[in-house]
Amino acid sequence: MHALNMYMRDAREGMQRNAGAAATAAALIFAAMLILGGLLLVRIGITDIMSYVQAQVNIKVYVDPAIDTREVARILESKSFVKSVDIEKKEQLLERLRVFFQGKEYLLNAFKDSAIPDAVTIKLSDNNSIEQIVKELRTMKGIAEVVYPQQLAETVVKWSEQGKRYGVILLTVCTAIAFVTVYMAINLALYQRQKEIRVKLLLGAKPTHVRGQFLLEGGLIGLIGSLIASATIYMGYAYMLFPLERYYPYIFHFPVSQVYSLMAVLLAVGTLVGLAASYVSTMKLIKDA
Repeated sequence: MHALNMYMRDAREGMQRNAGAAATAAALIFAAMLILGGLLLVRIGITDIMSYVQAQVNIKVYVDPAIDTREVARILESKSFVKSVDIEKKEQLLERLRVFFQGKEYLLNAFKDSAIPDAVTIKLSDNNSIEQIVKELRTMKGIAEVVYPQQLAETVVKWSEQGKRYGVILLTVCTAIAFVTVYMAINLALYQRQKEIRVKLLLGAKPTHVRGQFLLEGGLIGLIGSLIASATIYMGYAYMLFPLERYYPYIFHFPVSQVYSLMAVLLAVGTLVGLAASYVSTMKLIKDA
């Protein structure tokens, strides 16, 4: 406890004497963690959008008039890849088309006399396998035709895969940039304090004590910067994302527990970045001192 109090006292005094450098490092960590948190929130939003778009990619199969539509729907519903089915009879389709034939009912009557097949709309449990599912449906007995938005389905799957891949890469790059920028700021601050380090060592201070002081400084700087970034992220959630979720609840889902978890991650990452940057910086400086 006594050693910790000494570290805290020396770290506080060191940050006060070098307030400019400490503020610069904290500002860099704040910016880096804000970008990191913003990217994670955007990724959550994009995931919600992709999930919503994927949910809209349904398959419609037209049933052979000689086959019982309900029986086909029952068989389809038993498939593992099917989430739900909805039967659309010829009469229902004509009722939906009525609005397009206002004043031209004779054209609608022509449709009534045509052999329009019943249809079954299929909602899939996983749209990533839509191509294989369509091939399987086309081989099933009783299905005359399979219709689905092929280009949209392929685009959604492609974007989903690329979003996951490049999202991880972007987050890794941002974390690396945060470490490098904070390392440079802390390294510059410590370089300006080489004389202080030498004096401490000449007065009998152990290298571990000196390093502990600067590690604590780096950790505190990282904690302060990431704490401000976390507060900013929460304000962004409260004033931007929460209203967005309220207006579009069927698309966006930003649970407050997820936001709290993100804030905790930012605090941990920011503190670790400050500690790591201080550790790397002090290794050479204490050795040279």
